Amino acid sequence: MPSHIQTMSRALKNNMNNILNTGLIFLTFFETYLFPFSIIKWFMVIRKYRSVITRLSAIEESNEVVKSKLIHKLMLVTTEKCMLSSDKSVERISHVYMLIEAEGIQLSYCGQECRRIPPALQTMYGAKVKCLDLSYNSIETLKGLDQFGRLEELILDNNKLNDAISFPYLASLKTLSLNNNEIVDLEELINKISKRFPSLTYLSLLSNKACPNQLSDVDKDDSDYQRYRYFVIHMLPNLRFLDSRRISSEERKEATIRGEFMRVRRPPTDVCDASPVQAKVTPGRALPVDFAALGKHRGAYGKCNYKYTGKHSEGNRFIVNSDL
Repeated sequence: MPSHIQTMSRALKNNMNNILNTGLIFLTFFETYLFPFSIIKWFMVIRKYRSVITRLSAIEESNEVVKSKLIHKLMLVTTEKCMLSSDKSVERISHVYMLIEAEGIQLSYCGQECRRIPPALQTMYGAKVKCLDLSYNSIETLKGLDQFGRLEELILDNNKLNDAISFPYLASLKTLSLNNNEIVDLEELINKISKRFPSLTYLSLLSNKACPNQLSDVDKDDSDYQRYRYFVIHMLPNLRFLDSRRISSEERKEATIRGEFMRVRRPPTDVCDASPVQAKVTPGRALPVDFAALGKHRGAYGKCNYKYTGKHSEGNRFIVNSDL
């Protein structure tokens, strides 16, 4: 049998239901034209299939590929050496949650009290993970993050990251969350982010000293936070969300004009920490003593011609006798 006939027969077999349904619809229209009472049959078709469009769309949707999601809970066993005795090691068991989708892997390693990214996660899943959640740990360094080259979302909330943090270059990263860490220098952090994450559109820095709002400092107010937003938007023009709020067009326009002047200038740490230099005081020369006048001084006493009562003083007019 020729190949084109086989292809045609296979197409007819796969679409037989569509052909029959379409023929039934045309037959119903033809019967309605010839015999008006056959409209009852048309109503029966609609009642059975709910509607012709819904029936046809249901057939098309049935041919689509169903996306699957797999959730895995893994146990990660790491070996750590004790600080007291170097010859002993302790095995530590932690839990990893992994969501596998067609687009990529979402990896969650939360609440494990780790100080760095486990090397096992870097080796096994670094090239596949698109979303990495490392919140509620004690992470102090991001060493090994460069292994996650496809990363699009990075969550580092509630850790111990400070101004010494260093980021690898991640071209695909779009979301970065650094809430509740120990970051103080805003300008230094934003300079690192602008150089390392060119595609970043969402950034959150709440509960850091670098973010001047009432969550991090009770002495700050809304005007301090708004100046902070202008500066960050000016430094990161591709940003769409900052903290928990979308960047409006008015904010972006204002940041273009005033954002450069909203940076906070701090004196160098060596100047602040330096102890004040005490001036060396040299004792002065004593006044000469007049030995001839010794024993000849006499005191004077008598009535004063003028007594000052303070009535002409502007400050004393608010003081009453009970305050004296």
